[in-house]
Amino acid sequence: MKKTGIRICVLLLAVVMLLSVLMPAMSTLAGAVTASDIQDIKDNLSDVKSQKESLETQLEEIRNDKEATEEKVGLLQEQILLTEQQIYESQKLLDNYDQQIADKKAEISKLEEQEASQYEEFYTQTRWMEENGGTSVISVLFQASSFSELLDTLMLVTDIMNYNDRIITQLEQTQADLAQARDELQTARDDQAATQAQMESAKADLTSQKSEADKYYQQLVADEKDYDSKVADLAADLEDIQADLKDAEEKYQQQLEEAQKPSPPPSNGGGNGGGSTGGGGSVVDPTGTWYWPLPGYYYISSVYGGRYNPISGVWETHRGADVPAPGGTPIQAASSGVVTTAKHGPSYGNYCVIYHGNGYATLYAHMQSLPNVSVGDVVSAGQVIGYVGSTGDSTGNHLHFELTINGSLANALDLYPNLSFSGI
Repeated sequence: MKKTGIRICVLLLAVVMLLSVLMPAMSTLAGAVTASDIQDIKDNLSDVKSQKESLETQLEEIRNDKEATEEKVGLLQEQILLTEQQIYESQKLLDNYDQQIADKKAEISKLEEQEASQYEEFYTQTRWMEENGGTSVISVLFQASSFSELLDTLMLVTDIMNYNDRIITQLEQTQADLAQARDELQTARDDQAATQAQMESAKADLTSQKSEADKYYQQLVADEKDYDSKVADLAADLEDIQADLKDAEEKYQQQLEEAQKPSPPPSNGGGNGGGSTGGGGSVVDPTGTWYWPLPGYYYISSVYGGRYNPISGVWETHRGADVPAPGGTPIQAASSGVVTTAKHGPSYGNYCVIYHGNGYATLYAHMQSLPNVSVGDVVSAGQVIGYVGSTGDSTGNHLHFELTINGSLANALDLYPNLSFSGI
């Protein structure tokens, strides 16, 4: 999402820069600006405004998405807290089961001791009878002096044995019941432990979802900030264009008044020294000679046309030619004309635009500092207008040299058919 937003903003800012180039109304050359030219600028300005509104719509979508994600994060946090509470209650239940199981085990142990004691008492009674009445229970019976005494003795022995049997049977049954209760408790505990394990797993999944939602939310926050910045830059540039349009209309009126004077308009061509290393440009512009803006530097690091942006990595149309040169190298005007733009922009950095008449305009970007010239200045071919730098969207000292003809991008190197360039 972020790269898409950057790409849109880069394209919109490029449109703004293009509109700055489309300011022929600033020219003092006869016939350079028409009412149609100004209307075209207004139409293009309206188009940029529409694109800005589209960008603002996308920004609103990001904000809505951010709000929805924020709500989702809150719901996930609530679910995590609820699951943690369930786990806490489940653990309390497990602890209770453990205590009950321990109690049952203690009761079983106690009954086992009672059973052993009962057996011991039974054995003691039997041994006592044997020690005091003969060698066995049978001998006790036969020592009876009468049948009635025999029956009484037999009943006594039977009662003692039955009593012991009942006690032992009761002890064994109670022990079995307790063992069953213990086993049932253990089964219930195992089931609860399995349920708790599922809750632990659910909590881990919710935590993972929340982590992903948090990351996405932070990305949306960053995207919103980036879009806000781009919209603000675009709004500022639109204000500049509106101001430039007003100046163009005023210059157009001045041009009409100037055209009515008897003196002829200034001729094109000629220039200061330093630019004479350029070749003739009659094939492209039959009105005069084009001077190479960086005499002595003819290596082209990035040509006009399609390329991957070295900063954003987005595929784009490179609007001009990049000419590397040391920082501070003088930049010369390619031909005489009128400065229509001279300022700092987010993408171009410090740059200026010169309108040369007949629809031709050149742009010089990434200057070390603000241009030496101002809007409305008339410059001559070869005049120093600034110095090589690396301002704006730039990865190193170079001149971005751009050409438009009647508002359409063109390859600036075509102006110099007699020069040899390397790197292309």
